[in-house]
Amino acid sequence: MICWHTLSYEAQFSSQTDLTSNIQDGSVTDEVDGEGDQKVDETYEIMTMPPHRYLCAIPIIEPPPVLNETATELAKAEEARELARASAHGWDLLNGLDGTCLYYVSGWWSYSFCYGHDVVQFHALPGSLKSGPPVRDPQTMEYVLGRVQDPRSNSRRRGGQSESGQGEQERTGAAPPNTELQVKGDQRYLVQRLEAGTVCDLTGRERTVEVQYHCSPGSTQDRIGWIKEVTTCAYLMVVHTPRLCTDVAFLPPKETKANIISCRAIVPESEQAEWHARKTLEAEAAMVGQTKSVAKTPVTIGGVVVGGRQILGNGEDGKPPAQLAPPRGFSSGLKTSGKTEPKGETVEVVAQGRGKDQNSKVDVLTDEELEQLGISPEVLEQLQKQLQELAGERGWKLEVVEVPGDPREIRGVVEGDEEEEADGEEGEGSEEKFFNEEL
Repeated sequence: MICWHTLSYEAQFSSQTDLTSNIQDGSVTDEVDGEGDQKVDETYEIMTMPPHRYLCAIPIIEPPPVLNETATELAKAEEARELARASAHGWDLLNGLDGTCLYYVSGWWSYSFCYGHDVVQFHALPGSLKSGPPVRDPQTMEYVLGRVQDPRSNSRRRGGQSESGQGEQERTGAAPPNTELQVKGDQRYLVQRLEAGTVCDLTGRERTVEVQYHCSPGSTQDRIGWIKEVTTCAYLMVVHTPRLCTDVAFLPPKETKANIISCRAIVPESEQAEWHARKTLEAEAAMVGQTKSVAKTPVTIGGVVVGGRQILGNGEDGKPPAQLAPPRGFSSGLKTSGKTEPKGETVEVVAQGRGKDQNSKVDVLTDEELEQLGISPEVLEQLQKQLQELAGERGWKLEVVEVPGDPREIRGVVEGDEEEEADGEEGEGSEEKFFNEEL
């Protein structure tokens, strides 16, 4: 049973406890601790947990004042004015993005967001990802996720210059269309909804995207945090920008810290020596136990236990090395096994068309086998259609090509006609087309 008692203070109290300083009863709300947090008043009570008793310092937390109906209405009106001010100022700050394009790469797809213009989804040329912003592959489709429907069209189009005659004052303070300021808890951010995107084949409606602008205090540049397809052909994009952080309304909420209740054991003066000796022994035993625990804990690096001799064999030197699992792409259990080309590349046939002479039969790996190779069935189906159109009545095949040290590629091969094989000496009767470098 826990008993609480009110403590009466005496001048000799510190000599009967293990407290290192006198307990002072007074207001300390104006003091600030070493971390910059304002100290609060404390009340002291004794907690009894047989056979021990403890002195506990409990912070005094003042309850929030109860507002009457008039004060509540005034507070709501003031909050509405503050949100309107923050929204206007926030869009004014974001006008600095005018003429800027941000890029985001996620697997097969790349995204471009040009402020005041549109959001576009496309497949990038593999080489462009290493030298700068992704550049769209002209052989693939691009999809507009949403456009800014602004009749003024005051934005610079894809990095171009502003139209002459458009003054800075015309853009300042005017929010783009379909925008709002949203509040979730203590966090405020700006939202812009873009519509009139490319028509979706599944829904028959235009694609849409919601762009959220969040304050990012730790960053020095604007960037796209992530893009997700929340529902079919409806997307959500989050932009992290330090521009909004200049307005305190958009700063993330400060971390709230719990008020600590600290307790210390009350030890009679006659038992202090025994108590200190016992605590010293307990601390030494804990340190010894911790040292043994650290010594017994095996060190694991990259999934290999250091000194365990469990991966490279447990015998003498000279034994053959362990057989490790081959990397992805070097498949051994699929229906269509890979082959190694003279230059060291590994080729895996994932789809193949026989041509008109064999009733245009198409062989494709199963979804499970494609998943093992890390290939999306939808992406493969799209590439298959493109290659079939290119091949016409000739045979074709799609291959996954992997060269050590380079990213994987999907290669389309179209068989040549007999006349082409007889006339051409360079093509050897086939035509190659690379679709994707990174899977």
